[in-house]
Amino acid sequence: MNQLVKLVAALSIPLLLAGCLLIPGKFDSQLRLMNDGTYVFTYNGQMQLAEGDGKSMPLPSGEADDDDSSEDVGRGDQQTNAAMRSIFGGAVPGDDEGLKEFAVQLAKYDGWNKVEYVGENLFEVEYMISGNFDQMFAFPTIPGATMQFPFVQIIRRSGGELEISTPAMAGPGGLAGAMGPMPMGRSAEGETQPIDGRFTIETDGEILSNNTADGYESEGSTKKLQWKIDEASSTAGSPRAIVKLAR
Repeated sequence: MNQLVKLVAALSIPLLLAGCLLIPGKFDSQLRLMNDGTYVFTYNGQMQLAEGDGKSMPLPSGEADDDDSSEDVGRGDQQTNAAMRSIFGGAVPGDDEGLKEFAVQLAKYDGWNKVEYVGENLFEVEYMISGNFDQMFAFPTIPGATMQFPFVQIIRRSGGELEISTPAMAGPGGLAGAMGPMPMGRSAEGETQPIDGRFTIETDGEILSNNTADGYESEGSTKKLQWKIDEASSTAGSPRAIVKLAR
């Protein structure tokens, strides 16, 4: 799974340099996976568009750097915004009206019990979904986005094991560390909230591997894994586990 984290980081770095990346802020998230095949997932807290400084943003093809006219610069900004809207399903950092509308549209979809834009590229969200697990799960899934960057994802392996990874819930050894200090701490302008949260997995299945500091706790037949994600997190990277269910 370390290779998966490195791959996601490599693919995501151009997005951060180009302008933004959808990441958590303060949050509490829980995943319950049971041997009968049912699951419950919740995410409560903040979701944000982290802004890059724009210094590494590529210019449109054929345009010079130092001698751009204001018209060329404006056209480049429009092209960049259009590309970002396509990637993130309509969301562009700094466009408060657009982000309010993005929240309204997202709240129309199953599981999104609350999506409120509170300003400065920050959303307060409450999400809960449950059902019978099939082949794959990812959160968040953004309608209309050409690229999905999951906070949490579950993929079934060929042997039936469930591989749980959290690409965006990254400690210093994960995605945030690969991208530098901005996502894990406040930017110079104070535009990005630090990632600060807790992720919990509960299951009565067999835990084959995990990267918690202390392993799991047992409560009857249920096992609990818990990670604290912040600037003091383990350098082992974002939370990861492999669980085998009875079905």
